[in-house]
Amino acid sequence: MSTIITASENYFESTPPANRPLASASPEELQHAYTVCADIVRQSAGNFYYSFIFLSKEQRRGIESLYAFCRFSDDLADSLIVDCNQSRFACLRERLELSYNGYFSDPLTLALADSVVRFGLEKQPFDDLLIGLESDLSVTRYETFDETRLYCYRVASTVGLLCLKVFGCDTPRTREYAVLHGIGMQLVNIIRDVQEDYDRGRIYIPLEDLVRFGLTPERLFDPPCKPLLNGLMHFQAERARQYLDQAAQLVRPEDKRPLVVARIIGEFYRKILEKVIKQAQYDRRIELPIWEKLKIARRVYADKK
Repeated sequence: MSTIITASENYFESTPPANRPLASASPEELQHAYTVCADIVRQSAGNFYYSFIFLSKEQRRGIESLYAFCRFSDDLADSLIVDCNQSRFACLRERLELSYNGYFSDPLTLALADSVVRFGLEKQPFDDLLIGLESDLSVTRYETFDETRLYCYRVASTVGLLCLKVFGCDTPRTREYAVLHGIGMQLVNIIRDVQEDYDRGRIYIPLEDLVRFGLTPERLFDPPCKPLLNGLMHFQAERARQYLDQAAQLVRPEDKRPLVVARIIGEFYRKILEKVIKQAQYDRRIELPIWEKLKIARRVYADKK
């Protein structure tokens, strides 16, 4: 059982706890709620954890509440119990609705409800995120890049749009940045996790691209097809780089400091992409060592002008 589900198991109890108004939460309860979210980040955030340390305490709490809810939702999508998870997604939407109406029923919804008020988080990105994640329960193939791009927007760009509120830099330009940046990062995820997703029966790379390189879903990882697979992955990598580059070009000097977390994470993903393509290693997830993450984070943080 994952940390997320252990920390939030009362989401799915047969008799859920009573909903309470946000105003009724004591300071101790609120502190505990944010501690639960922080524990989830420490144990499962990976690339994100080493960028959150550059935020103020209040911002870090907001980001951690977002991450915990999104991570929990993502874990549901990755489970293979489809019928059960469809009902659980319905429950998750109910909890989200309650958070936006000023109520909570557990630590995650308490932290989220508080962050909604504190940072003015919009609900639409959350709704789009859950649509994208829930699609993993039924959609296993994407015919065109337009379909893949929409999926990337829903599961990644939406989170970036929410983060802008926490960062305090929500403008038309930074929104465009968040959309492009999120798509680029998710494309890197697709490249990095292609074998892992394939083993779950999912292919996020557009089928039209497989055809372009002479591949089929059935033969994607056949040893004789390795040169074709390498060509396909280089093509996908270039597309991901273009999205990350387009996003980076939108960052003005005054945006560098408030977007420092997003910029650090973007550089993590650039490095991961570089390693995946250089090593042509698709059968296991490539991660950055802690020392490399800290080195990148310090370099990006120093570039504030």
